[in-house]
Amino acid sequence: MLRYLLPCVPVLLVSLVGCGADPFQQQTMVALQITEYKDATAFNRMITELRDRGIHKATILVNDTFAADNCDLLKQLDAEGFQIMAFARPTLPGGASTTMSKLTYDEQYAFVSQIKAGIEACLNKPVTGFRATRFDQNEDTWKVLQDLGFQYDLTFVAQSDENLPGHEDAVLPYMADPYGFWAVPMHVAEWQGERSVFCDNPWDKLSAEDWETMLKSELDRMDAEDCPLLVEFHPYFSGVDEGRFQAFVHFLDYAMSKNVRFITTAEYVEWSKDAVAGHGSSGPWTPCPWD
Repeated sequence: MLRYLLPCVPVLLVSLVGCGADPFQQQTMVALQITEYKDATAFNRMITELRDRGIHKATILVNDTFAADNCDLLKQLDAEGFQIMAFARPTLPGGASTTMSKLTYDEQYAFVSQIKAGIEACLNKPVTGFRATRFDQNEDTWKVLQDLGFQYDLTFVAQSDENLPGHEDAVLPYMADPYGFWAVPMHVAEWQGERSVFCDNPWDKLSAEDWETMLKSELDRMDAEDCPLLVEFHPYFSGVDEGRFQAFVHFLDYAMSKNVRFITTAEYVEWSKDAVAGHGSSGPWTPCPWD
């Protein structure tokens, strides 16, 4: 269940704006997530738009197969400053998608271990972040992440019951005790009375023009609240549909015109340690149905 968002209040910004900087003149921030597991062409198309604008800070979520097939590119992106994380989309025999909570602990452990090991074999460095399809997870998932040493779990939804008990009002990242990782709730947006996580898939019924308007308006809203904006794109959707792709490009240009600072999940968590979140009320949300 979602709760209406109140402004995000920054407290200290030493890690991002530096000593002596005026916190009221802080730079607007976007924590961009790019999730892909099957369409390398679309992925390259969207990543090229970032690189062409000098944007080298975003979070990229992939599985082990995609990492093996596109290792050279991922190593380049990692070296440039992008943060590469593990994306878990379990499938049933025959290829149909399922969710983490339908698997046992042992099944989840084996599945996530395989993804983590595959990406690490490519990057030759630890993979510290995780996201599960459809924002679905359970206590077994959290134990798996703890046992595998993950530092970030992006499978949470801001101000909803899709958080750890006691954190239902969370907007910003929080330490997920006793599991030892940072829970990073996805931003929630509203359009004409509908509320959903701010990734492209659940808003697929919007026209490309309305989606572009929504992207820009959410950036403006979070800018006014002095809080970073989290938004997720799936190249196999937004990199293929031409209208959605142009909306992505126009959003980047709009963000650049506002002198936005793009940040990774790790930087977002560091920022959040010095900020506090508001509280609010409730409404339904729609998970990403195509992850």
